[in-house]
Amino acid sequence: MEVTITGVHHIMISVGDIEKAKQFYSSILGFEEMVIPEGITGPRAWYKLGSTELHVNEHPKHKAGNSHFAISVENGQYKKYIDNIEKSGYEKRSSCEQYVDGYYRLYIHDPFDNCIEIINAEF
Repeated sequence: MEVTITGVHHIMISVGDIEKAKQFYSSILGFEEMVIPEGITGPRAWYKLGSTELHVNEHPKHKAGNSHFAISVENGQYKKYIDNIEKSGYEKRSSCEQYVDGYYRLYIHDPFDNCIEIINAEF
């Protein structure tokens, strides 16, 4: 039986302090926080990223790995988005560079060293 994968429903990362994480994901990156369904407990925040969700859960033994997730920004809005991050003064990030594949990328680490790649084909 063949099964078709239709996409990624959600990505879950762990952090050491949910309030600090919410400040970063809401204020620095501008992610839209979702209402968490009733019955799901514990310190966490969920965000809507297009058709995918990001689940951020506090974990007392948090340790970031060597992985990342990537978000794309609407065409024509990438430079504005990167400028807003730079204006925030947040320092745990790379510079925005164009790679050999033609995509612009900026890597930013949340306060818990989880890496987020921000990618777009136009600057």
